[in-house]
This record gives sequence, C-alpha cells and structure tokens, in this order.
Amino acid sequence: MSSTTPAAADTLNVCDAMQDPTRRTYSRGEVAYLLHLAYLAGQTAAVDEQVARIVCTWDDRAHLRMTYEQRVAAELADMDAAARARAAREGRPYRVHPGGPVDWETGRPVRHLGVAA
Repeated sequence: MSSTTPAAADTLNVCDAMQDPTRRTYSRGEVAYLLHLAYLAGQTAAVDEQVARIVCTWDDRAHLRMTYEQRVAAELADMDAAARARAAREGRPYRVHPGGPVDWETGRPVRHLGVAA
C-alpha cells in the first residue's frame, strides 16, 4: 500500500478489513490511513467537479469563441475602420494600403528598403 497515492485496490482492501465483525478497534495508523483515503477521495472529487465545470463552461460558450481566421479578420476590419476614420479627419481620400514596409514618419509605402535605412 502506498501512503501518498493509494490505488483503488488499497481502498477496497481497507473496506474489506473494516467489515470484519470480529474487529471492534483499529490502530492509530489504520485510522490515519482511513482518514487519508477519505481526504484523497474528497480532493479527487472536488478536482473532478472543477474540471467538469470548466469543460461545461467551455462547451457552453463555444459559439462565442472566434476562430483564428475570424479573429484576424476582425482585427483587420478594426484597422481598416481606423484608417478610414483618419483619412476622413485629414480630409483626404482613403486608399487601401498595398502592403509592404511603411515609412515611420510619413506613413507612406517605402518603395526601396535602402531609402528607409
């Protein structure tokens, strides 16, 4: 028998020993071991309940979670909206950025990387 992590067989052996009608008293070590088993059983049940709650909560809100592609699309839409708002504030037409490196000072595309360096 292991005193730190008892197996199911340990618990069953202890239960069988307790059902012996000829025994009315138990040693201090046996009582401590029974308490230890009861504590571990309760601890395991509590952890199992917490894990079950987490899994149920996760499954319950599956429709609220965005996929990676949806999250990236939402971020790009936010950036696009911010760029449109800035263009409107500055009174200039909005142009979709073609991609690539951008000059930090002007915000314009850098055609040649040697120029930005």
